[in-house]
Amino acid sequence: MAVDPYNADQAAQITQLQQQQAIFTQALKAMIEGTWTGAGSAEALLYALDPTMQGGINPDTPVLHSEYEPPKAG
Repeated sequence: MAVDPYNADQAAQITQLQQQQAIFTQALKAMIEGTWTGAGSAEALLYALDPTMQGGINPDTPVLHSEYEPPKAG
């Protein structure tokens, strides 16, 4: 019979840390993809990790298309 090296409290803490790590990884992915606001965004995922940050994060909505013309060659 294998002996479990963790007690119930430690096992619960490890599970919680794994869940937090998964959310943090999703937030990093959202940042890399430029999804700063809205559902599944870096902002939303950070709020999921720490609800006390609500209202404390003010990301700019990303600019998807420039309003400026690119410089003309030659």
